[in-house]
Amino acid sequence: MSPSTPIRLVALDLDGTLLDSQSQISPRTRQAIADAAGRGVIVLPCTGRPLASLPPLVAQLPGIRYAITSNGAAVWDMGTDPLSAVYSRYSDATQRSTHEPVLLERHCLPPETAREVFALYREYHGPLSIFSDGRSYLDGDGMALFQDRQPNDGRFLVVRDLGEWMSRHAHEVEKFCMFFDSIEIAQAALVRFRAFPGIEAVQGAPDNVEVTAAGVDKGTALLALADRLGIPREATLAIGDSDNDRAMLARAGVAAVMANALPEIRALGDIVSTRDNDHDGVAELFERLGL
Repeated sequence: MSPSTPIRLVALDLDGTLLDSQSQISPRTRQAIADAAGRGVIVLPCTGRPLASLPPLVAQLPGIRYAITSNGAAVWDMGTDPLSAVYSRYSDATQRSTHEPVLLERHCLPPETAREVFALYREYHGPLSIFSDGRSYLDGDGMALFQDRQPNDGRFLVVRDLGEWMSRHAHEVEKFCMFFDSIEIAQAALVRFRAFPGIEAVQGAPDNVEVTAAGVDKGTALLALADRLGIPREATLAIGDSDNDRAMLARAGVAAVMANALPEIRALGDIVSTRDNDHDGVAELFERLGL
């Protein structure tokens, strides 16, 4: 497949797409991104994670400058040293080399909505993270539950009590994210969250539920960034695999889906890889699209 309009902007989901099951990027995929960047294509991560959780190996990819985070609630210009921009949101930032990234777009939940969503999350057991200004906040109990998924190397800020944090920062919530005790519990919770007015509720994994404000998603953020850069929608490409990629796949000029995606997500693709995220699926798509 060769798009009629040359691709100038590529948005890459991370988990299940750019990253393999070991959270690594293969040499072939890394080279494909470097080659595209060398030809002037803007390649950026488009993730449900906050800026602080952007993996250092992603921040150090050739040509990386922009990032869409928190499922589109924030869009960043990380400048010429993206890793230092990521480290600026670590809990131990004062001990690292950092610089302040430019926040191009930010869309928070209305405070009262954030409080009501928080109350609904509190009915469930699991690590709840609150994303704000590029940071991920958990309380001690949540961090203990989350430790097996991702040890805290500084990318999480552990607070005494999330309820106390919400009492002072409800107006600053970009996104909520909880991992539930089982896929079945997460699916049941998702139904309740999707019935909640004024929010977007999606899944980045089968056992989680992620909430942003209504109208906030990866696709809207992608087109907002493209508009800032003077790039038409037809020249944008989104590559993803999961439920929280639906909006960017629907809105991008070209929608590319990973072979490991669920059937309902693969159905959204203009092109679907034959290889999964453990076998250079992103590199294959770059090559097939002539990037």
